Amino acid sequence: MAEFLKTKLGIDHKFNPNSKRHFLNKTQSVYHCHHYSTLYTQLAIDAGETELLANASEDSIHEVLSKYFRENNITDIDERVQISCKYYSAMGLGTLDVQFMGNDSGKVVSKSSHLEEGWIKKWKKFDQSVNYIGCGYVSALLAAVLDKPAGTYKTFESASIVKGDPHTVFNSYKK
Repeated sequence: MAEFLKTKLGIDHKFNPNSKRHFLNKTQSVYHCHHYSTLYTQLAIDAGETELLANASEDSIHEVLSKYFRENNITDIDERVQISCKYYSAMGLGTLDVQFMGNDSGKVVSKSSHLEEGWIKKWKKFDQSVNYIGCGYVSALLAAVLDKPAGTYKTFESASIVKGDPHTVFNSYKK
């Protein structure tokens, strides 16, 4: 008889009251706050440095996901995808659903984006995409899941909640 296993993400959350730092699975983490994220995203847009946000997100998340997969001996692609999407939610970023993923490209949908929904509440809809952190996360997700180095993929938004679309669509391609 076949046994169906449910993918489970183990989150070990610790707070150090002396340093005022949060740790998720022994990695120092900052929970997502749309007030702070919208401000530094607007600053990056104003300065023309949006790639900095995407690259920082990608580099840090790639290491977090790859380490988790190594330490827990997770090699199944579907399980890696599910864990990566759950980690995005656990960080307070929203939801991700991988529609397609291959060695050369990928498509990921977010029906809920804390940053974009917060942006709309704070400043209303905007005429351009703003989720550079999500773009970096999706690039890291694809690379980590497929055992490729950070920097393998470039991700952009083809639809965006902040622009009035019903959901955000991240499209990725191999650099």
